This record gives sequence, structure tokens and C-alpha cells, in this order.
Amino acid sequence: MADRPPTNKGLGVIGKTPPTAAPRTSSGPTARLATGAAGRTARGATARTAGGTAVDPLAQDLILKYRLKFGEAGSSLQGQEAIAQEVLAYAAVAPQRPAKMRAIDLAKLEDRIRLRLVGGTPGKQSLVAAKAGEYGDEWLSMFQFGLALGEAKTAAEVEAARARQAVMREALRKQLEEQERVKAAERAQEEAYFRAEQEAIRRGEEQEAARRRLQAEIMIRLKHERIAQMEERISRRDAALTRRRKEESVDAARTAYETAEELRREEEQRHEAKMALREFLAANEGNKALREAAKKAQWDEDAAFQRKWEAILNKQEADRREQMERIKVHQAKLQAAADRQAENKRPWLPTPLVNRYYQEREDARAAEEEARVAKLRQTALACTAAVGEQLRERQEAKARQRADEEAFAASVAAKVAAAEAAERARKEALAAKKLAFRASIEEQMRASAARKLAEARPMTDVERAINRGALEAVGQWQTTGRLPDLGTARLTASLTL
Repeated sequence: MADRPPTNKGLGVIGKTPPTAAPRTSSGPTARLATGAAGRTARGATARTAGGTAVDPLAQDLILKYRLKFGEAGSSLQGQEAIAQEVLAYAAVAPQRPAKMRAIDLAKLEDRIRLRLVGGTPGKQSLVAAKAGEYGDEWLSMFQFGLALGEAKTAAEVEAARARQAVMREALRKQLEEQERVKAAERAQEEAYFRAEQEAIRRGEEQEAARRRLQAEIMIRLKHERIAQMEERISRRDAALTRRRKEESVDAARTAYETAEELRREEEQRHEAKMALREFLAANEGNKALREAAKKAQWDEDAAFQRKWEAILNKQEADRREQMERIKVHQAKLQAAADRQAENKRPWLPTPLVNRYYQEREDARAAEEEARVAKLRQTALACTAAVGEQLRERQEAKARQRADEEAFAASVAAKVAAAEAAERARKEALAAKKLAFRASIEEQMRASAARKLAEARPMTDVERAINRGALEAVGQWQTTGRLPDLGTARLTASLTL
């Protein structure tokens, strides 16, 4: 993995050198020269101690840095050996190099390690070749001049950015002040609106209180009027009740007779029901005990019913006798009054008229009963319809809820599927990006290796003629230590070439 830290097993240069650390070289003078130089540099970067071979701390830090930087390529055994060889070779000559060349040397060291890890083999240079290249390589001088010019340009850009940031900071401060002013004005406007609303609410409450007081006075006046109406209605009702009692006193005897007839008919019906029950019980010989119990219960019921009706009849008879006594007293008074004056007796109502009044009264009661039953039936039908409507609405609500839940589940499933597809697309895009980045890095490494190989050649007369202006600027910079104007387009174009 690219972010895996090196382990003690992978650090082959710490302690004892691994058996595979010896580079494989070919025969010939060049191979022997490279092998001898690498051996000398490696021996110069280490020191013998009692516990084995101790590595320079600078070399150890660089080895760890490049192993982490190059990831899988640097974590393999061949990659570790290549990194250790190049770092030890650099650490052997690093104390003799100028401090200002450290960044360039580290960049070249990284390029050599990258070439080794991608399959190339960097050209081995001796210390004499490195020292000669430092003072006689025009390409190196131009590269150093370009670095210095870039650093100066970067510093100028930093100062310009700071100036722009100051201007932007001032503009932001003014914008914040304007926002605070606008907020204060809005706050004042809202406070004025709140006060106006509170005043309107207070006036509305006062008007509501006045309206309630007036309504209370009206209600009290209506209450007194209603009490007077009720008292008048009660007096009229008492008068009507008195008049009706007087009228009903005449019909008391007839009512007693009718009651006796109704009791007789009920007694006959009860006798018939008793005889039917007795015949039913007599027909079932297997349930004699049940018949006896039913007979006893029937007797008890008959006795209770007889006692009940006897009490009712006794009471009615007492009431009838009392009524008759009052009627007799009243008739005696009337007879005495009639004896004292001329005869003016009130005749009894004819029987057909009484029967007609009775029939009309019964018909009115039957009509009221039918109306009551019809009203109850209509109420029951209305309740049934209301219950049916409520059930239908409940079923529709359940259906809507079920449809909403299904739609929500479908939307959640669609979102999950979309999220999974997006995640797969993201992973595929990330993998493609990683592959493209890796290919780009490998292409850059190959291009850098080719460019370094081309730059390793000495500058020809034609190239010196083309870069004459740039070489003059480099010489002036090396002599005086001052950089030219950053806006010189010709010098920048020359350095770019």
C-alpha cells in the first residue's frame, strides 16, 4: 500500500546489510568504476560500532521518506535496495556540497530513485564528475538562475496577494459595517411595527371589553324578561291544570270502568297463556320436575301478579270511592242549589259523543306512537348511514396510507439504488483516476528521465548562441548576486527555451 510505514524487516540498511544488497554489475571498466564509487560512498556514509553498522541519521531519514513517498514500489525488496544505495551514495558526498545546492541535489536524488524504481538505471558519476559539473555546466547554471528568478517572482506574487488581501479585508469590513447599519435600521423598523401592533391590540381589547359589558347587560335584561315570561306561563299552566282536573273529575268513573275492562282482558289473556303453558308441560312427561318447578314459579308469579293488581285495584277503588264521595258531595251541593233555584241541570254527554272523543284520543295516541317509531327508525337509518360513511372514509384513509407507504418504500428503494449506483460510479471513477494518475506519473518519470539524459550532455556552440542572452544574465547574477527585472519577457522566454 502507498501509505504503509516501513517495518524493521524492510529497513535492510539499519544494522546488518541484507545478503541481496550487493548490486549485480556487468563486466567492463564502466561497471567496475560504478561499483567502486558506490562502495566508497556507502562506506563513507556508515560508521562501524560495537553493535554492527550504524547509518547516518540523515541517510536514515531520507530512506524512510522515499520509502513512504514511493509506496508499493519503495516497499519491495529491490526498491528498498535501490533507495538505500542512492541515499547512501548521496549521504557520502552531501557534507562536501554547498548548502545552497541541497535542494537541487535532493531533486536529482529523487529523480535517480524514480528512474531506478521504474526500471531505468541512472548514470553513475564520480565525485570528480559531480564537482566538475557544479562549476562548468551551463545548463546547471541556467537552472539555478531560473530557480532564483522563480523564488523572487513567488515572493513578489506573495506580496501582491497580501496587498490584495488587505484591500479585500477593508472591503469586507465596510460590507460588515453596512450590514450592521442595515440590521439596526431593520431592528428599529421592527420595534416601531411591534409598538404599533401592541397599541392596536390594546385598543381591540378595550373594544372587546366594552362589547362584553354591553352583552352582559343585555343578557341580564333578557334574563329578567324570561323569568317574567316563565312566571306568567306557570300561572297559565296552573289555571289550565285546575280546569282540566275539574273536567277530568267527571270522567273518573268511566276511567275506572275502562281500567276494570282492561284488567279483565289482561286476566283472560293471562289465563289463556297459562292454559297453553299447562298443556305444553303436560305433553312432556319426561320433564316432570321441570314442569313442577315451572308450575311453582308460575303460581308464585300469579300470586305476585294477583297481589300487585289487587293493590292497584284497591288503590283505584279507594280513589274511585273518594272521587265518588267528592262527586256526591258536589252533587248534593248542586242539588241543594238547584232546590233553591229553578231547575237548570247540565245533561250528561251522549254516549256516541263520548265514544267519538275516546276514539279520537286513541287515534291521536296511536299517531304519536307511529310518529315516534318512524322518527326512531329514521334516526337509526341515519346512524347506520353515518357509520357506513365513517367506515368507508376509514377504509379510504387506510388505502391512501398504504399507497403512501408503498410510494415511500419505492422512493427509498430508488434512492438506495441510486446511491449504490453513484457509489459504484464513484469507485469506478476513483479507480480510473488512480490508473490515469499512475500512468501520468509514469509518463512524467519517463519524460523527466529523458530530459535529464538530454541535459546531461554539454551545451553545444549552437545552443550557446541561442541562449547567449540567458547566459549573460546568469553570469551577471553569479557576479553581482542581483536578479534582473521580473518583467523582462526576452529573458523569461530564453530561460524557457
